[in-house]
Amino acid sequence: MKIGSPGSGNKPAAPKPITPAKRGRGVSPIRDMVAVIWLIVLIFVVMFHEQILSSDWLAIHVTFLGALSHSALVWSEYFANTLLKTRPTANEGKIQDRRSLLMALGALFVFVGFPMDIWVLVLTGATFVTVSVLWHAVYLARKMKRALPGRFRIVIRYYITAACMLPVGAAFGVLLAFGFGDEWRGRLMIAHMTFNLLGWIGLTVIGTLVTFWPTMVRARMDERSERMTRQVLWPLLAGIVIVAGGAVAGIKLISIIGVAVYALSFLWWGRTLWKPVSLKGIREFAPASVGAAGTWAVVGLIWIGVLLALADSWPEVTDRLVSMAPLLAFGFALQILLGALSYLLPVLMGKSPANLAVYQDALNVGATFRIAVPNLCLVIWLLPVPSSIRLIVAILGIGTIMSFIPIMFRAVFLGLKHKKVLEAEREVKAAEKAAEAVAKQEDENAQLNERHQQSVSDKNSESGSDMNRAGSTRTTNGTSDKENDV
Repeated sequence: MKIGSPGSGNKPAAPKPITPAKRGRGVSPIRDMVAVIWLIVLIFVVMFHEQILSSDWLAIHVTFLGALSHSALVWSEYFANTLLKTRPTANEGKIQDRRSLLMALGALFVFVGFPMDIWVLVLTGATFVTVSVLWHAVYLARKMKRALPGRFRIVIRYYITAACMLPVGAAFGVLLAFGFGDEWRGRLMIAHMTFNLLGWIGLTVIGTLVTFWPTMVRARMDERSERMTRQVLWPLLAGIVIVAGGAVAGIKLISIIGVAVYALSFLWWGRTLWKPVSLKGIREFAPASVGAAGTWAVVGLIWIGVLLALADSWPEVTDRLVSMAPLLAFGFALQILLGALSYLLPVLMGKSPANLAVYQDALNVGATFRIAVPNLCLVIWLLPVPSSIRLIVAILGIGTIMSFIPIMFRAVFLGLKHKKVLEAEREVKAAEKAAEAVAKQEDENAQLNERHQQSVSDKNSESGSDMNRAGSTRTTNGTSDKENDV
């Protein structure tokens, strides 16, 4: 199916009013632009990878720690407020910006410190990232405690749990930066990936898709969604702990069991995503991109399990994990990020149904091509093909997936232009209505003046007739008097 657009006293003082945050509809620079900046940085890293230190490592971490982690931080707060039916205050919006900037600064320190072997910078950056996500977790916990009871509070629990995963993964990452031997390097890398990818990103994505996926597909959600989301939280956590624990203990079999537990839990829960698709299908870029990312997530889980089973040693695990980098970064992370942004941008910036349609149409340009080509290129890249073929499909795939950035800016331009046209049309209509009202009032005034003049004229005529009658009466009376005198 082709993907396209969708058609005073002693009384206690009154509480201070809550000031609504300026972050509903419209652009919030820190919320919206930080992820885009990281995507632009990723393009430069890929283009100039031969001149950049640790370019492969940097590409992975700019994707996950930069763009995707920032989005997980800000959008989990957005969805939490939506589900809890709470409005963030203006002060809360400023605090969110500080958390986001703290995470971005921490990520920047890590990106600079690791390739240049400046461990103090790596440690400082990891600390900043840890503080930002724990701060985020405390905020969400307090928000949920103050909110009224309602459905899908389990989603906020997923967000809080996910935020507690990243500090653990960051700690393993710092240990990796201090240069352990090959044996420990493979074990620490698995633990690092487990808490960051399966924990921080994985739990955030699962919690979000509970309600976000049916919304994107524009269909009713599966009635089992909330119940099954509750059921799989603890098995997912168990899988994360088992994988990391097996890696730290150096027992691959334990880690394989953990991967199986996590994968089976994910697939069990993933059945709830099928019903909306079966009802409406996938007709737009956003759900198609997210769906493709979910498919690669399953492939990645299976790949990690097979990799652990086939590797003879932990150093071999490290070497084989490198081959998964494109699958994780371009297959999963970028596609789920760009799919989410493609849906959220029109919702946040569209000022009317017509304006919303302009954004959606612009973001769905070439949707089928933009979904098919990168995924086909990734499949070819993962096959044992010559290096020249890999280079060609890599350029084509990355170029196609990164076309989202100019498409996004074009959508914003067209949306704002359409908004100005609508505002101009409303002003013209308002001016026409005002002119009609003035003309109508003038007509009414003219009619009133005409009636007034007619009334005055009638009164003058009646007055003249009365005077004539009075004169005639006096004349008649005078004649009568004279006759009587005679």
